[in-house]
Amino acid sequence: MSDSSTPLSVIERLFGARKRFERFALLYVRDVHAVQDILMECYAYVWEHRGELDLTGNVEAYMFTMLKHKCLDYLTHQSRRQGVEEQLTSDAQWELDMSITTLRAFDPHWIYDKEVQERTNQAIAALPENTRRIFLMSRVEGMTYREIADSMGISVKTVEAHISKALKTLRVSLGDYFMVLVILLATGNIDLRA
Repeated sequence: MSDSSTPLSVIERLFGARKRFERFALLYVRDVHAVQDILMECYAYVWEHRGELDLTGNVEAYMFTMLKHKCLDYLTHQSRRQGVEEQLTSDAQWELDMSITTLRAFDPHWIYDKEVQERTNQAIAALPENTRRIFLMSRVEGMTYREIADSMGISVKTVEAHISKALKTLRVSLGDYFMVLVILLATGNIDLRA
């Protein structure tokens, strides 16, 4: 076993990618504390089963798969609980159902697929210049609508309009790959600023 695949080095590598894993999980589980618990469960599992796992393969993809299942379990539990309590509005229930559906369909290998990354880059590049700039400021740089509006000297409503336009255009141009774009942006596996 090489140094890069020893259990300790694999865990260190996975901890080094913690922010990417957190961003992925936060796409679906919008509770930071729950996400941190889920992530720690995944790390503990890898460590506890280090003797049984193939640590020479793509361990990050394995971690994304574990996160997928843990998040799915959490969301399914939340959906059942919320269904019983009937406290979700119809929009929030739709969002939760969409998160469960897209998470079930998620394949961690998509985020490493160069063709998928190129397709998403092309879709972003095809957006009108200001729309693309505002979209990237929001989704890649993590700026709030207010921060974008202030930096560009435009209104928050204008920022909202550009983001809405970008999302509609990308949904159409990417089709089934739209959710892959959302995941790529969240996990930092694609650099759309280039």
